[in-house]
Amino acid sequence: MADRPVTVGEDTLHPAITHAATRRVLTREGLPAEHGLTRFAPVAEARLVTVPHLVAAEADPTDLDPYIAELVVIGHLAVREEETQEVVLDGATGRVFSLYLWDKSPGNAELYPLAPSLATLTDFLTAVDDFEARRGPFRHLAGRTGPEAVAEASELLLSVFAGADWGSGDWGPVGDRAGWGHPVPVFWRIAALIRPLALIAGPGDGLRLDLPRQVLEEAFGADRIVRVAPEELPGELVHEPTRRFLTEVGLPRDGLMFGLDGEEDDLLRPLPEVDARYRAMPELRHLFRDPESADHLPADADHLLSIGGLIHDFDVLLDGRTGKVLYGQLGDSAVTPVNADVSTLAFTVWTHHREQVLNEEHDFTQDFYHELADTMIGVLASLDPVACLPPEGPDDFRYWPEVFHDEAGGVL
Repeated sequence: MADRPVTVGEDTLHPAITHAATRRVLTREGLPAEHGLTRFAPVAEARLVTVPHLVAAEADPTDLDPYIAELVVIGHLAVREEETQEVVLDGATGRVFSLYLWDKSPGNAELYPLAPSLATLTDFLTAVDDFEARRGPFRHLAGRTGPEAVAEASELLLSVFAGADWGSGDWGPVGDRAGWGHPVPVFWRIAALIRPLALIAGPGDGLRLDLPRQVLEEAFGADRIVRVAPEELPGELVHEPTRRFLTEVGLPRDGLMFGLDGEEDDLLRPLPEVDARYRAMPELRHLFRDPESADHLPADADHLLSIGGLIHDFDVLLDGRTGKVLYGQLGDSAVTPVNADVSTLAFTVWTHHREQVLNEEHDFTQDFYHELADTMIGVLASLDPVACLPPEGPDDFRYWPEVFHDEAGGVL
């Protein structure tokens, strides 16, 4: 969180804001100038308006729910996608909501509880920061990893969000808190349940992560983890930490987004051999410009070993010299980094699996899909320096950030 908070002058405070404590926060104490979860540009720029100013020019603002129409816009949730939710304020009670105004249409306004007050909202943002920095109430988690650390961090974050004074009575269109179905709004449950997944593994020896084999076994089943006996590892795989990982930890046979089903005949075979087998299949010949030529292969194809496939028809390749993990498409000479190494590939697949399990209970994706996607990307980026790098050119398609935001495809 930025050291210098943003405030608005008394003379520019919107007249709808009559709540004394809220006025004090906005004019004196301030809100975070920058944060990974929220932006408060309207406060910083002293341009506080009510929701009717957000609707499309051709729309009729009087079609808005009367309660929503009186809310003051103070910021927005910070997500990569342009379509995001506004942070809005009940000026009479100080309660804070997020508002999704799809297509800027009054009839498409959806309101969600965010915090009982601006002061509490700041406390929630601080708690997220404290967890990420392992300070304050989270300092005892510094250096700890594994399932118990993940569970403890989630429990502690949830206790911060649930323990706030949410008050009683009606929250306008979102109803009484007793009817919400959960004491913590979805936005904060995403923070509390997804962010701690980064604690599952500690630093590795020669690989990014030391991911215990039990983590994958418990998620996918011990009989669904594929390990390779040392004597079966190919000579092209000279990267010793990768050899150990594939022998001792292994990879899931079917991890939803990544798997070995249908690929086991090709497991750890050099790309030229796999490519030649594909080119010999009549049903696949149309995918190659010249089925008789291997000119389309990458220049260092002899060092690239097949280790599975991604759900979007991409082949996952392992550089036997460095342990880097890349992906490519049949008949295409371009390969692109997808993960730093096999440990972060396995972590990514495990994280996606955990998200799927949690989403079954919490339904994150119903209203907060892109907020969830950004959180997933943040967790991955914190442990893998390769997977979420900004693209370096038009052909540098970073797989995980793109597919996590694929709401239409229902990836999350």
